[in-house]
Amino acid sequence: MIDLDKLSYQAYGNLVIIVLLFFAILLNIFPFSLTGLILCIVQIPIYLISRALFSDPIHARGLNTCFVLTILFYILLFISIKGLLALTNIVVAIVFSVLLTILSCYATSTLPNKMENKGKLFFGYKKHNESKYQKLIDYVKFNGIDINLIEAEENLKRLDSQMYLFYKRKFREDKTFKEITEEFEVDNPRVVETLDKVYFYMIGALKI
Repeated sequence: MIDLDKLSYQAYGNLVIIVLLFFAILLNIFPFSLTGLILCIVQIPIYLISRALFSDPIHARGLNTCFVLTILFYILLFISIKGLLALTNIVVAIVFSVLLTILSCYATSTLPNKMENKGKLFFGYKKHNESKYQKLIDYVKFNGIDINLIEAEENLKRLDSQMYLFYKRKFREDKTFKEITEEFEVDNPRVVETLDKVYFYMIGALKI
């Protein structure tokens, strides 16, 4: 499978929507059902709007896994809607399909919080492993020899040598919190506190 993690969030979301529209058309073309097609398609924005109200959704275990789970979820939802239209009238089908979408949204938005790896399913939001320092991580990654970055690093080093060492380990050498705590023999809250100060100092100095 293509490594979807290399896609931007917008490109990933567009890809998912295109695939979902394809399956919605495919499932309703034999026999053709315009009502079924419309009812299937409107579940996509209903789901995304509802999930945004429940929590701050993020991808589960990488975009490839998220992509497969998203497509499977919607295929099952589309099949359920098609079955409802065949067995009941359109009003009942609309009510149950919307309720089913919202219930599924609630489950996928809240239940993963109880799992050890707290990732939430489905597209349109940030990656599950995105750091709160992501803005600075990305800047250092793509502007490693930028004169403004080097100057900000030198200023940080003169200001506080320990903060600079924490910065260097985290943002230049990509060390984990555990590796930093073990190297400097400090507890994790102290590392977080120092890195928070480093982060806000650097993004202020770099104006990013």
